[in-house]
Amino acid sequence: MNLSSRLLPALLGLVLALVAPLAGAVASPPAAAPAPAEDGRHRTITSSETYMPLPAIAATVQSNRRARGLLQIEAGLEISDARLRQRVELYMPRLRNAYLSALSTYTGMYYRYGDVPDADRISRILQEATDTTLGQEGAEVLIGMIMIHGD
Repeated sequence: MNLSSRLLPALLGLVLALVAPLAGAVASPPAAAPAPAEDGRHRTITSSETYMPLPAIAATVQSNRRARGLLQIEAGLEISDARLRQRVELYMPRLRNAYLSALSTYTGMYYRYGDVPDADRISRILQEATDTTLGQEGAEVLIGMIMIHGD
């Protein structure tokens, strides 16, 4: 028996062992969405029907060419137009990407490690990202918290 005929069964077995779990994941239906947490982590901060909370946004803070911390923002959108609210829900992945890019630009160009973050500038940057992504105005960015996690 030559070397290739002895290695082929072992190699096929290894490939099947690696691919089999992936095939099951692709073939299975998507899991149901988890029930909302009742422990207070996802608490409602307002009873307003026009307020839409956003997931936390974070960007790395660098200094001296190394990561020094994390800038984290909690924000939401005030949207009075029902059609625009539906559009925001559809565009949420694009909005999240625009927010992450904008916040990364802020931490890379405007923020100096150790300083207090400029809430006004962050708000303007996020508002511009919102208006550009949606292609219209009407969704107002409201910042709830800005926090720096340092090393």
